Amino acid sequence: MKSIRYKGITIYEGNATKDGRKFYFKRFKNNTHYTSKKYKEKDEVVEAFAKFVLKNENPINKNFNLVAQEYFDNLYKTRKESSYQTYLYDYNKHIKPYFEKKYINKITTKDINKWGEKLEKNNYTTKYLNKIRNILKAIFNYAIKYYDLESNPVISFGVFESKNDEVVNDSQKLKYITKKEFDKFISVIEEPMWKTWFICLWYTGCRKGELRAITWNDVNFNTNTIYINKTLNDRSKNKKITSTKNNINRPIAMNNLLKNTLFEYKKEVMKYSDFSNSWLVFGNTNYISRNSIDRKKDYYFKLSGVRRITNHQFRHSIITYLANNYIENCIKKNINIDSDRFFIMLSIRDGHSVETLKRTYMHLFPTTQNELVDILNNE
Repeated sequence: MKSIRYKGITIYEGNATKDGRKFYFKRFKNNTHYTSKKYKEKDEVVEAFAKFVLKNENPINKNFNLVAQEYFDNLYKTRKESSYQTYLYDYNKHIKPYFEKKYINKITTKDINKWGEKLEKNNYTTKYLNKIRNILKAIFNYAIKYYDLESNPVISFGVFESKNDEVVNDSQKLKYITKKEFDKFISVIEEPMWKTWFICLWYTGCRKGELRAITWNDVNFNTNTIYINKTLNDRSKNKKITSTKNNINRPIAMNNLLKNTLFEYKKEVMKYSDFSNSWLVFGNTNYISRNSIDRKKDYYFKLSGVRRITNHQFRHSIITYLANNYIENCIKKNINIDSDRFFIMLSIRDGHSVETLKRTYMHLFPTTQNELVDILNNE
């Protein structure tokens, strides 16, 4: 057994395990003896030692970042990995740089106010600011529960509030492109895979991770259906297939253009001698990267001259298109516009709850107040 001093602690080196772990620490205090598990890297031992001291020896001063790391370790056990990675990303970008060197029990509401003022300068939406604020609040709540922290300064800080002097119209709230703009965008794409990708993104309304995860086994040309039952999460170091965002499996019926596009593209892919229906629709045996998708999207928007939107805003675009055309068809046919029926149909295809869809898209229905006006007119 060898020992060395590394970053202020004694690290021991023993026989390596099968997966290469050999470094560990020991802790002696009050006639008790503790030997940690083994780690591959010495820096991992330093981090584990700091967490051990924090948790077991209850120091008066608790390093904020160590408490946050322990909070995220526990969060990983209860949340989907995609959600966990999103929260961790926001923490590392917006919270850790400001608080990582502070002691959590010394952070005051005044400190939170200064952090909030700095964050607001980035012109993020109020919704996103409060999402970040809630992560910070949860870390302090964790410290109250496990480390006897007396109070949560984030609660005293309150929430971020929108500026009432800003007039925001519907087009600013919900960004999308029209069907005419989409047709112009898709017309400049000559690469078969990318043309198929963006046609699928528009007509299915799928999330980017869902499309990246589908295989040819999920596409049924006999029933004209794409079956969405998984998504790709690659925010962590390793790519991982998980259930969909809302744990909802859903069939998406294909219109003729979508079906024909996929069918023709599959014929090209089947020319490979080792083709298999287990292949990914996009990328064959390798997942296409986020960077590749964004780079191609931005390139084709610039080439087409169409105003640029995000991948997720393709989802908003097709829903807006469907809603507007549903309303137009009802008016032409003199049929009562049934928004409830529309949102139920859309929920089955989209994967969102009816309530979520109504909150986001109900403003598209101009007749929602007609019955109330009829009551007022009959006074």
